[in-house]
Amino acid sequence: QWKSARGGIRAKLFVSNYFRNAMPRVVPDQKSKFDSDDHFKKLGQEVDVKYTAYRDRPMEERKRRFIEDLHEGHSVITFIPTGTNLTLQFCPNCLNDEKVSDVKPSKESVDFDREPGRVHLTSDFIMNGVCVKWIGWMDMENLVGKAKLLFDEERAKLEDETMRQVLKETQDRVRMFDEAQRRWQQERLQSSPLSQQSSVSGNEGFF
Repeated sequence: QWKSARGGIRAKLFVSNYFRNAMPRVVPDQKSKFDSDDHFKKLGQEVDVKYTAYRDRPMEERKRRFIEDLHEGHSVITFIPTGTNLTLQFCPNCLNDEKVSDVKPSKESVDFDREPGRVHLTSDFIMNGVCVKWIGWMDMENLVGKAKLLFDEERAKLEDETMRQVLKETQDRVRMFDEAQRRWQQERLQSSPLSQQSSVSGNEGFF
């Protein structure tokens, strides 16, 4: 009984861990959610934004750190109307502890030259299961600006394909696991003392 219980616990842990690791990052119909969700509707319009890191520091230090963060490929910016606070990344793995030191954001993501006194920014990410692109600009003097979210159709297609692959792999793994469990249950029943006793009793009656 103890071995049987341990087997059941292991089975539940296996399924739980596998589904946790295989969970899709996006919802099935991203475009529909982006168009219908009230939060996305608000952020889809160009609204006021501000830099919200180091709020307890003097303004001159905050301006310096804002520029430093951008050169490193990240920044903390908030949509003022909704209070939505985002840590934006402007290059892959720029917030990773093992990041490569020479990896810098492209001019497409962080553009200091397009307009004097402003920096134009673009960042793509997944928000509430939807692939989006943050597009806006920030005033480098007062650390406020304008921005909006757009639906990232190109990345959404890639994530949809990944989601389908993950779901198929999950279904295959669950099917294989169920088959293995059934075989294990059959072998356990056949090797149990009660099954063997029934077999012996049947043979004695035959002789």
